[in-house]
Amino acid sequence: MEIAEIKQQLGLAQVLDHYHLKPDKHLRLNCPFHDDKTPSLQVYYKTQSCYCFSANCSTHGKAMDVIDFIMHMEKSTKHEAIKKAESMITGEVTQAVQLSRTAVLTKMFTYFRNGVHNSKPAKEYLESRNLDKDKLQVGYNSGQFHHGNRKDKHLVESCLKYGLLLDRGHVNNRTGEKAYSPFGKNCIVFALRNPQNQVVSLYFRSTIDNHKARHFYLKDRQGLYPGYPQQGTKRLILTESIIDAATLQQLELTDYELLALYGTNGLTEEHTKAIEDLQELDEIIFFLNGDEAGRKATEKYSKELQQLKPSAKITQVEVPKNEDVNSLAQSHPSVDGQASPEIFTHLINNRKPFFPSTEKKDPKPAAASKPTETKCTLNTENPEQITFENEWLTATVWGGIEKENLSRLKISLHIKSKENKYKTFRDDVNLYSHQSTKKLVQNLTEALELSTTQISNTVTELTEKLEEYRMKEREAQVKALKPKLYEMTDKELRAAEAFLKAPELVKKTLSLISQSGLIGEQKNGLLLFFLYLSRFFDEPLHAIIFGRSGSGKTYLQTKISECLPEESVRTITSLTENTLYYSTRDFWKNKVLLIEDLDGVYNAFLPLREFMSKQSITKLTTDKDAKGNNVQKVLTVEGPICVSGATTKEGIYEDNANRSYLLHINEGANHMEEVMDYQRKLQAGLVDENSQNIAKQLLKNTQRLLKPIKVINPYATQLKIPDSIFKKLRTNMHYLRLIEIITFYHQYQREAKTDSKGKSYIETSLEDISWANRLVKESLLRKSDELNGQLRSFFEILKTTIIKRPEDQRAFYSKEIRELFRMNPMKANRYLRELEMWGYIKKTGGHRNTGFEYEITAWDEYQHLQSGIDILDSTLEKLKEQQAKRAKQSLV
Repeated sequence: MEIAEIKQQLGLAQVLDHYHLKPDKHLRLNCPFHDDKTPSLQVYYKTQSCYCFSANCSTHGKAMDVIDFIMHMEKSTKHEAIKKAESMITGEVTQAVQLSRTAVLTKMFTYFRNGVHNSKPAKEYLESRNLDKDKLQVGYNSGQFHHGNRKDKHLVESCLKYGLLLDRGHVNNRTGEKAYSPFGKNCIVFALRNPQNQVVSLYFRSTIDNHKARHFYLKDRQGLYPGYPQQGTKRLILTESIIDAATLQQLELTDYELLALYGTNGLTEEHTKAIEDLQELDEIIFFLNGDEAGRKATEKYSKELQQLKPSAKITQVEVPKNEDVNSLAQSHPSVDGQASPEIFTHLINNRKPFFPSTEKKDPKPAAASKPTETKCTLNTENPEQITFENEWLTATVWGGIEKENLSRLKISLHIKSKENKYKTFRDDVNLYSHQSTKKLVQNLTEALELSTTQISNTVTELTEKLEEYRMKEREAQVKALKPKLYEMTDKELRAAEAFLKAPELVKKTLSLISQSGLIGEQKNGLLLFFLYLSRFFDEPLHAIIFGRSGSGKTYLQTKISECLPEESVRTITSLTENTLYYSTRDFWKNKVLLIEDLDGVYNAFLPLREFMSKQSITKLTTDKDAKGNNVQKVLTVEGPICVSGATTKEGIYEDNANRSYLLHINEGANHMEEVMDYQRKLQAGLVDENSQNIAKQLLKNTQRLLKPIKVINPYATQLKIPDSIFKKLRTNMHYLRLIEIITFYHQYQREAKTDSKGKSYIETSLEDISWANRLVKESLLRKSDELNGQLRSFFEILKTTIIKRPEDQRAFYSKEIRELFRMNPMKANRYLRELEMWGYIKKTGGHRNTGFEYEITAWDEYQHLQSGIDILDSTLEKLKEQQAKRAKQSLV
């Protein structure tokens, strides 16, 4: 054996046990290698080593593994220690006592049966299932049979072999021994027996309400429950489960033998062999569950057993719908709390032939009589006082019902008898709880002195009526939350179509935007209008509007949004991360999200940025199910969504800005004067607001007529953007997408063509590119500029002011600029420092106390940037020339 293999198979705990050494609770013991009065040897099961901390130890302060320990104990060489270790490994295998499966399982089942009497969970579970532990051979597995004084090495090995213990590969860090997982922990246990009535397998039924795993069988399942039928059996009852068979077994029914199937698919070869061997069998009785699965299993196995035992009659016990043997025992207890035999005697005595063995089936059996339906009504006029009425009683649901949580139907109920007003009952009940409704039926039967059938039917009718009412209310809530779709009149429809087909569509759209009440900012307004149209595309464009406080950035966004259909807009002031993730899946689909101030969505920037780029966001979260258990949920929200926001702080939103068109508010004096003049006219009543509303409505209606259609730009390969642009890849795509949007807007004026796949498309014209160039220049110029918008505006005004002076008087001081521009001192100094850092100005004199003197060094750099943008126009002119040349050639 290799040393590594020895260390893997031989643990330190086994070596210590071999030499009869046992560490204390701190994993220490008196060192066997020197005279040790206090524990000096520390055991480390995690690393399978030990170490003596005494200076007198012959190990000389070295850590020892299992081989070193044996070498010191035996005072041998390392080779001899290895041989000793090998003998320990092989010796344990040969000395193991092999116990038979029957012996092991009989011993363990006896242990489990004794455990029932000492286990409160077991007794409570058996009592809840109306099972008598004194009449049945039933056990309980607490999972402790391999611990403490009960531990037996050979029994543990046998339990591992037959599946009662599972080796998960874990090691107990405290004892250094292997840690095992018990099979069927916290389960009641039933024995499966062979023809000699010996225990050959075990069935475990969980006492914990776990919907994923309730039933467990040992591996290599064999045997039957409650055992093989007696050879003289004449009537044999088959149940669907072991619990059902145990329920009938405790009733001590005479003249019947019991045999449990292992579910609706659980008729095994062992079952059929046992039934085939019953020579005196006259009748096979199916007592399966009263559900569809039970009915199908009865039909399936009756045919199989009829062929197996053609002389035996096949009958079926008619179990009430959705009931089984054990649930009937629970709902019909006797005085002592155990299952009442009367209900089962009645059902068995009234069993019916399923497939008679000697008589032919009547080709036209009599139609089964339908239960008489009672008239019942539910009055929901007052949602806080819902009344239900049928032939026998009146019920009032006070406080209404829950509409959000569909996993329960908890109500405060007041029920009165119609015959006697003093017979009433009040209680809180969850109609989706079997135990709760069963208790309700029993209490109502006693309080109102009505039959169990009448009360059960009433509770069923009330539940169904409340479910129907709740679903209608939820549907109404969902419908109310959905935006109402605007229905155009024929006149509006014709006007919108005529507008979309009119020549110079973009120019007329610009006119309507101005007419709608937007003063100045016509170019920004038109660009923003087209950006909002991108909501129809799978990858829409976005907009960020920059400007100082009070400069009109929110005004611009609001005015353009008023020209959009109401159902396409979502306006917010603040936004959290959870608001995005917990929206309905399509809440943002093809919508424009207007953010009044980007500061209000600071905490949601990450998901918002991903939403803008990928058009969908996903989050994995943990939630509670109806039972209070933790469950994993994936939240997914889908676009496409167009995001538009206003801000005063450019630098903070760089990542978002890279994904958006940048629009800067015109803060010039002329624009301010235009706005103030409009405000005066508005106050004087000189503004025609009706004309504004007509323009807005026409723009809304035109957008409602637009339909998704593919756009192809035949000129795309020849279009270029300036080399000075930062983030060229993304900006290039933005430019091409804007052209695509303008083409899309002209869909009523373009010929629809068909591609090779049969999909319709329209083509871009040079006029579309011309309009895109006009609208995009300012944004491209901003993206080419090293300076942000506010700093650039300050610098341009500064140059305009200084250049008016004689050349020898163009130096300036910070104080001079502050006073001239009426700026905050800190803001002016910050602007000057940034301009100096970028090399646009330089210090030429002064000092810190009196102020520095500056001089402008870059006078025409902005003109160079602007000239670089002219590549758009030069490219367009080349395209026009090429088109004219092709047209001329076609004429020739």
